[in-house]
Amino acid sequence: MLSPVRSLPFSDVRDSLEISDSVLSKHLSALAAAGYVEVSRVRANSRSRRQVTLTKPGRAALHGHLAALQAIAAAAAIAEEPSDAPGPERQHARREVAVDLRIA
Repeated sequence: MLSPVRSLPFSDVRDSLEISDSVLSKHLSALAAAGYVEVSRVRANSRSRRQVTLTKPGRAALHGHLAALQAIAAAAAIAEEPSDAPGPERQHARREVAVDLRIA
């Protein structure tokens, strides 16, 4: 949700995910502690509102997660390909898929 934009209001994130303020705050606190997001206060119409921004390390982690998911999906697609050999003696080809699960 944060990837294509500079930042989003906390309320927009909350409403899109259909979760409570406290649940979102808890998750954002964990992501902020990891350096993946920044939660800041901005003034708008004499009110203070929270904005959520994806950081550069957060963007890098997101791309890493997406690459890992794509590798997992590719491995699943390969496993589902039918073999040319008929009958129970057919051997399933095994392909190794390297997945780097490090986040940062």
